[in-house]
Amino acid sequence: MEVDVEKVRPRLRGDVYVMRVQEGAYIRSNLGGSMLKGASTYEWIQRIAPMLDGTRTLGELCAAVPESSRAALARLILLLHGKGYVKNVLDDRPHTLTADLAKTYAANIAFVEYFTDSPELRFERYRDSTVVLAGSGPLLQALANSQLRAGVRAPVLAPFAESPFDRDRVAEHLAAAREQDPEQRIGYRDADTGDLGQVVADATMVLHVADRPMIDRARLLPAAARTAGASFAQAVVVGDEAWIGPVTGKDGDATAWESAWRRLCALAPDTVGADLRDHPEAAPSEFLRGPTVALVANHLCFAAFRHLTGIDEGTGADHLVRFDLETLETANHAFLPHPLALPAVPDDPARPVALAAAAPVDDEELARRAVDCVDPRTGLFAEITERDYEQLPLFVSEVVVSDPVGLAGGPFPVHGYGESVVESRQRAVRRAVERYAAVMVDSRRGDRLHGLDVLTGEPVAVDAAAVFPARTAASGRDWSQAVRAAVVALADDRVVAALPTATGPLPRLDLDGAGLTPRGARCLKLLEIVGESVEVHDLSGLLGLPAFAFTTPQGTVAYASGLEADAALERGLEQTLLAYQSRTADQPGYAPAPVPELPAHLRGEAGSRPGTQSRPGSVTLEEAVAALTPEGGRVVAVPLDHDPFLARTCPFVVRAVVVHG
Repeated sequence: MEVDVEKVRPRLRGDVYVMRVQEGAYIRSNLGGSMLKGASTYEWIQRIAPMLDGTRTLGELCAAVPESSRAALARLILLLHGKGYVKNVLDDRPHTLTADLAKTYAANIAFVEYFTDSPELRFERYRDSTVVLAGSGPLLQALANSQLRAGVRAPVLAPFAESPFDRDRVAEHLAAAREQDPEQRIGYRDADTGDLGQVVADATMVLHVADRPMIDRARLLPAAARTAGASFAQAVVVGDEAWIGPVTGKDGDATAWESAWRRLCALAPDTVGADLRDHPEAAPSEFLRGPTVALVANHLCFAAFRHLTGIDEGTGADHLVRFDLETLETANHAFLPHPLALPAVPDDPARPVALAAAAPVDDEELARRAVDCVDPRTGLFAEITERDYEQLPLFVSEVVVSDPVGLAGGPFPVHGYGESVVESRQRAVRRAVERYAAVMVDSRRGDRLHGLDVLTGEPVAVDAAAVFPARTAASGRDWSQAVRAAVVALADDRVVAALPTATGPLPRLDLDGAGLTPRGARCLKLLEIVGESVEVHDLSGLLGLPAFAFTTPQGTVAYASGLEADAALERGLEQTLLAYQSRTADQPGYAPAPVPELPAHLRGEAGSRPGTQSRPGSVTLEEAVAALTPEGGRVVAVPLDHDPFLARTCPFVVRAVVVHG
């Protein structure tokens, strides 16, 4: 293929290293290594390398050698270009860096070049940026040193008062930097927490460091920077960890850091600063000294360098870097926007109607989406795991759920179980989504929330206090399935509450003729194999819909109701089998939640009451609603959607409430 030699302006990458070998030349860079064969290849590369500085076109380079060598030279340069060791900088934008500065900061420029174009211009813009460094103590001193070494011409320092700040030490850093870059200088401005606008005025980027949990300031500074048209990043030390980032552009999300912090505290509510206040009284970590101070500062400086040179353009606003001050380990932690960090949004009366027509989300798709919700420190869910749980006769999985607004008393585990690890994980994820949505309430939504009448689909406004805190929540692959599950969850609560109204013994069900589902039959068979006896009493007469109590010699383990009797029996037998597994494995963590004991005087004998079937029949949704509203009213399904991201991940999480009037 013909190449226009006047449209190639080759420049050898700064990270390229060439070594003579027997076959010819071995060339290596951060892109990898290649063997170039030929007795004179090494000499050719060494000879032309100084000319591959991007100042001449390929045609000009070829014109400078004898005509007999031009073709070979062009082939070699194009080969190096094809392998990535040479860049075509024809379209690089002009810059005004002096040759001395380009040499002084050659490594920095080469790093930029590795990722993007016009590295000299990008570095020049970085150098001329007004970077305001706010904070206190040794961290601010180290950050000033990092910025000088990175090439910023005139960083501006704004020291706060909570930690001693040594200006003389910064002056020493400046003096050392000026030995190779005499143009550098440092400016100072007053740092007043009451006037953060003054701190960030005229900044291109604001970098904030805190050697203790100055959380309120860390929340307010990003908004002040955005108002000033500045990018922002910070490093805040809490305990023995430094949290670095996120990096937000001048038009970026000023609430990102608060979201990250709220997510972190939702999984670690005892963290100093979880109250969102400054804590100048907190002592800095004993590990924040010497090299660790410099490492934290360098991390933040590097993040700013990547952002201002355009390497990370459009990225970095959705994760934090955790730096362990004791072990020096680092880890990235992704986070999602926290509802309370975002502007308040009133409850949308149109959303339930839209959900009724929305596309379904099955278990497999929900499990795939839930991956974005998981992070051990900043996720909605900390982890999805099987731990060391016994996996026979049922597979058991666990999800640790965060406590996003402090209603749950801290993070808590939920469990899923099934006949395969895939099923147990999918069930655990669905249960985690339901429980998270049940404790995620944004009181700013208002005193009235909107739902749909489960029978007519009519929009209905209900008191928020009747919905949250949600003791029960249900979900499904679509709105219809979620509504039915929510009605069943409401029935479960009502059946247990109705036990004191029972006037006589409740008949014991003959399971041999109960018409179980295949899964229910397998559970019953497994219980027989392990020698766990179970009695099932029919509670259907209490409310007028299928409901059962499941009792073993150890006590009552579950109540289960439903629109279909066989589905309720299946669910109760599964929980009975799970209770056995939990007890015999001495793993109470995943045992079914304790339920009230079925009183002995209510435990009837086998056989039905006169005039009844041996097993209750199924009921329609209309019949179930009538059974749940004997004194009138309507059942309303209210979406639990106060976390917008979770509502997109799993739209169909619902609580059913009875509304009168």
